[in-house]
Amino acid sequence: MSRSALERNIARAAREAPGSAIDLRRDACGHGARIVADAARDAGITAAIVDQDGERFGLGIATAPALPLESVFGLEERGEPAMTLAAPVLQVKTLRAGDGVSYGYRHRAERDTRVALVSGGYAQGVARAIGSRAAVLFGDDEAPIIGRVAMDVCVVDIGGLDVGPRDEARFFGAARPDLLRAWADATGWTELELAAVVGLSVPREEVA
Repeated sequence: MSRSALERNIARAAREAPGSAIDLRRDACGHGARIVADAARDAGITAAIVDQDGERFGLGIATAPALPLESVFGLEERGEPAMTLAAPVLQVKTLRAGDGVSYGYRHRAERDTRVALVSGGYAQGVARAIGSRAAVLFGDDEAPIIGRVAMDVCVVDIGGLDVGPRDEARFFGAARPDLLRAWADATGWTELELAAVVGLSVPREEVA
């Protein structure tokens, strides 16, 4: 989670809707209620909407509508994405033409290639429907997710990319907001719903 992106997003949204509160329910839609509350206070927000008996982190009880969540978290092309989902490569192997991948061998290689087994599956909020319909990033290089997303892993066609175990794959985030849009197109869910599921399912790290 990028604290600075949150602060900029909240400050911008607050200028457009002065007097609004911040919505911290469901751990701020998986973005971390404490992180979001701290950023909101620094941006001049004074009140919060919380779950029943939820902590307000020094903010008052809201009597005004909340800032739009898409603007707060930088989703739907409204601000800077505050959340980045990244996971390590567990294994790299060669895939021969005709070899199948993942459950039911839905994907079969059209040519010899190399694939990476990447940590992160539907148990971590990686939507099953994005298999063969979305990609990850290795640095600036894009590589497609192939086959069905499994419970804790997915398979990525890395071809000739210089990728090895423990390298980082980025599923979505500030560098390429369109990657999460591909998830939305594949699932019919909103970007906010998809980010919330991920945020409530994986360990979170706050960065500047």
